[in-house]
Amino acid sequence: MRLALSFLLFAATAWCQPFPPIEAETLTGKKLSFPGAAAGSPAVVIAGFTHASQSQTMAWHRRLWGEYPRGGPVPVWGIAVLEDVPRLVRGMATHGIRGSVPKEQYDRFLLVFRGEAELKQSAAFDRPDDAYVLLLDSSGAVKWRYHGPPTDTADAGLKAALAAGGK
Repeated sequence: MRLALSFLLFAATAWCQPFPPIEAETLTGKKLSFPGAAAGSPAVVIAGFTHASQSQTMAWHRRLWGEYPRGGPVPVWGIAVLEDVPRLVRGMATHGIRGSVPKEQYDRFLLVFRGEAELKQSAAFDRPDDAYVLLLDSSGAVKWRYHGPPTDTADAGLKAALAAGGK
């Protein structure tokens, strides 16, 4: 177990890639630039690229928003990538997302309509229906990433990356 965690940490921190700048809209309707909105402190990003990824992304949100509540040491941001969703259906998709996210987290949940290819590259996109979890350092560089459902091992890898310099 310790060897696997060490490998996860090494593999994830052996490189550093900037998170692509994106224009987004929060669930409260505010437009912002990301990762600029998170600059100055590390941040955890949970991204989903398909409707089917919602079960994994929301499981990660419940887990991490419970550990790092608003105002906690590490802000947790959600991103729903809706670029491929037809414009006629985007309103329904947004309504469904609002229904699954607690209102107190609306300001940290982003809807993205452009830049999907860059986000996929940054997340090391592999499986469409997975959740993608990234740790950004205070400059917006990706320091750790994972895709899939939440597990204790992945959570431990995230915490180790934070402790090792996700700041």
